Amino acid sequence: MPKPSTRPLSTPPIPPPNPPPPTDSELYPGAISRCKWQGAGPFDEYNLPQHTYLPSHSRKKRVLVLCTGGTLTMAPDSTKNGGLAPVEGALTEWMSNMRELQQDEMPEIKVHEYSPLLDSSDMGPCDWARIAVDIEKNYLYFDGFVVLTGTDTMAYTASALSFMLENLGKPVIFTGSQIPLCEAYNDARRNLIMSLIFASRDSVNEVGVFFHDRLLRANRSTKINTDRLLAFDSPNMEPLANIGITIDENEHLFLPQPKGRLRVHSEMDTRLMTVRLVPGFDDSVIKYAVENPDSNMQALVLQLYGAGNMPSNKQSFIDVLHAARERDILVVATTQCLTGSVMLGHYAVGHQMKEAGVVSAYDMTVEATCCKLAYLFGRDDLTPYEVKRLMGVSLRGEMTTDASSSSSAPFTEKIAGMTFKNRSTRKV
Repeated sequence: MPKPSTRPLSTPPIPPPNPPPPTDSELYPGAISRCKWQGAGPFDEYNLPQHTYLPSHSRKKRVLVLCTGGTLTMAPDSTKNGGLAPVEGALTEWMSNMRELQQDEMPEIKVHEYSPLLDSSDMGPCDWARIAVDIEKNYLYFDGFVVLTGTDTMAYTASALSFMLENLGKPVIFTGSQIPLCEAYNDARRNLIMSLIFASRDSVNEVGVFFHDRLLRANRSTKINTDRLLAFDSPNMEPLANIGITIDENEHLFLPQPKGRLRVHSEMDTRLMTVRLVPGFDDSVIKYAVENPDSNMQALVLQLYGAGNMPSNKQSFIDVLHAARERDILVVATTQCLTGSVMLGHYAVGHQMKEAGVVSAYDMTVEATCCKLAYLFGRDDLTPYEVKRLMGVSLRGEMTTDASSSSSAPFTEKIAGMTFKNRSTRKV
């Protein structure tokens, strides 16, 4: 019998009445975002609310759509004076009337709408765990999965799932929209249809984000625009696929088939802090967070200038970094730039940071960096040293660690005063 979530987000079947589950803070004092989800599937076995669009006896690919909410699901809500709000059941009704989904080349589709539908800004590790475990419970029943969610934190949710789903051998495609599906002009329809198509592809064995005209690796994606239909991009990696008149897949970028069975890690430890440096910053707040005896912080993510630069005349901040190492707080350096990589050996101050135990995030996005840290610290089988080492290892294709993004200076040759770089192309 499935167990209830630590949050009241499950849908029928409703388990027998039980005492209210403990809160996250009661389960994990000091780490309220670390939680487990027991799952509510498999959906076929428990017959959760869903809609079948093609005959169940069909040998077509089968795709499960998990809908958490977001702009795509919004419609005029009579209880809110006709304002747009996520409406439960609306997605299922719209999809049942979409002729495109009835075509022979489309997969068999089942939809599960979570209740209540959530704004993506309200989603966190417990919701990520819910999605991950529901995928695990239904893994053998479907060929692929589509997750519908809001765009504001989609890159975080998708990145987190890429780490939580170890040895993933099927596509898990995240999508959403900038304009609701109920509007006459919208981007939701194409995003949804293309996500279903990619979720039924044998070539995709990873978590991806489809938006507008491209399929991105989830842990390489970031939201780049609030009011354009091209809302997501992967600055440091080509798209896995682009769509136009044809669908062009970059097959050399797809992750290979896993060599083991699916393992789901449903615990995420988010006791971390992200700080974006600005000129003239006061490091006393960071010092307090690091040295406070009541702090349970596991990691500090620094968004530095350029290739990993910071003021060289702030010895007090270097002292804070040393204090962090003494308290086993892992400090990770990322860049504020949209593209490029951290190279701690490029500047003299970078060597000081390395001596203080700072590790490079290379070309990882901030979203991937934070989710990878939460995943690694959430595992009970890793020591702090192993977590630090694995931050420099590409686990799900989230980073590039070749010579072009190493910690050493990339300058190799000078001709007539010009500096040239030798960049090796790395195919993931």
